[in-house]
Amino acid sequence: MAEKREKATMAVQIEVYDTTLRDGAQQEGMNLSVADKMAIAPLLDELGVAVIEGGWPGAIPKDTEFFALAHKELELTNAVLAAFGATRKAGTTAAKDAQVKALLDSEAPIVTLVAKSDIRHVERALKTTGDENLEMVRDTVSYLVGEGRRVILDAEHFFNGYEVDPAYALSVLRAAAEAGADTIVPCDTNGGMLPDDVARIVTEVREANLGAAIGMHAHNDSGCAVANTMAAVAAGATQVQGCINGYGERTGNADIITVAANLEIKRGATALRAGGLLEAARIAHAVAEITNIAPFARQPYVGMSAFAHKGGLHASAIRVDPDLYQHTRPEYVGNDMRMVVSEMAGRASIELKGKELGFDLAGQAELLGRVTDRVKTLEAEGYTFDAADASFELLLLNEMGQAPQYWTTDGWRVAVETSPEDPTEAAAEATVTLTAGGTKVDAKGAGNGPVNALDHALRTAVQGLYPEIAKFELTDYKVRILEASHGTDAITRVLITTVDTGTGQTWRTVGVGPNVIEASWEALTEALTYGLHHAGVEAK
Repeated sequence: MAEKREKATMAVQIEVYDTTLRDGAQQEGMNLSVADKMAIAPLLDELGVAVIEGGWPGAIPKDTEFFALAHKELELTNAVLAAFGATRKAGTTAAKDAQVKALLDSEAPIVTLVAKSDIRHVERALKTTGDENLEMVRDTVSYLVGEGRRVILDAEHFFNGYEVDPAYALSVLRAAAEAGADTIVPCDTNGGMLPDDVARIVTEVREANLGAAIGMHAHNDSGCAVANTMAAVAAGATQVQGCINGYGERTGNADIITVAANLEIKRGATALRAGGLLEAARIAHAVAEITNIAPFARQPYVGMSAFAHKGGLHASAIRVDPDLYQHTRPEYVGNDMRMVVSEMAGRASIELKGKELGFDLAGQAELLGRVTDRVKTLEAEGYTFDAADASFELLLLNEMGQAPQYWTTDGWRVAVETSPEDPTEAAAEATVTLTAGGTKVDAKGAGNGPVNALDHALRTAVQGLYPEIAKFELTDYKVRILEASHGTDAITRVLITTVDTGTGQTWRTVGVGPNVIEASWEALTEALTYGLHHAGVEAK
């Protein structure tokens, strides 16, 4: 029944217009190079969007360079490039406007023009009259259409302008449509609209019969960018604009993946190329790597936590039927269901998590009980396994009597020394003593801090026996102080992320202790142990 409910009726084709390379790139902290844009564009094409807006040639040198390079080297299968720019300036003609000429020189087959549609912006920002603004729209659109370009008109601040002077806001859309624009796009530039207002206004735009397709461009300042886009489509819009991962200035644009997934899965519309949605999670994360902005774990559909289940009640129901606690199937968007193990876990959670990790625990009630009790005890002490799958797997192996033992730790110590000449500089040295392969080993390591020194000493001690650890690289290190009221005597939790540079596999381990060094030692040793175990290395 869940399948039938989510496949609602909207047998229409929606054009997906991605503006990640232009509007998304305006996000605080994002700085896309030409090479970055050339790397992202093929991923958007693979996702199956219809239009990729590449930037503002003529206004931004980097974007001018991108279009020149894209014309020579970029091969798109599904998408078409669009160049973004403004209507001509007041007091001239489109044919003489340098910015308009740059749009033509970009050789993009689509030109998206931004025009003022709020009379207040026309008079105060452009410092011209409403009539002159309409002429600027007509002249620029008709000129570009005459030059063989498909023209899309983005009506900036349309919704706010419509609330002040609906007749004038509509006249801007009408002028563009009559001049040959095939799509007119009301823009919620300030991002403050709510879905019911968007639905009402887009309906009124549709009923005005302006002679062009209607689009929607939403920002997320009210937290409604996706909802506003869906409301616009329900009211008659056939083009949706947005950015992958919801990138964009301030709080971002509508997340184009969420919008496309809602349209296809929930409404039965056609949005992306056939099969494109199946690649959504992979492409979202690939773009995040290029932008160097960490993926948002709770991003709808494609986030790591989008189909993660933590509560024991959920797990019991999911074991019977996954659809009972999931709004759709994760495989529709290339994601996976995850069971998160925590103090909330019941035996069903542990069983499902074990299955996810490759262990069949069905019918092993005594083992499931032990593991469940152990997890709850450790989490009460400060451990967290919902973000440390590797540590949980080692715990499970230990309870099953199958834990690998590559070495035993006899002791370790760390010394940190500062210099009177430069008290800001500190040198750390660690010594570890352990038994590996039947031999007692003492090893030293130096580093820029105690944890770094410990890591070096541990690796020095065991790398002779287990050279595979040379491929294990620590990529992230997080510290959290628990029960901070205890001051410097507080319990410390450390989470470590490690990657096998040979295979690309990533895993996370957790350590808890009365200080950051003890907690780090536990997480470090588990990271190497897990890596060796998954590399198929036998203990010596």
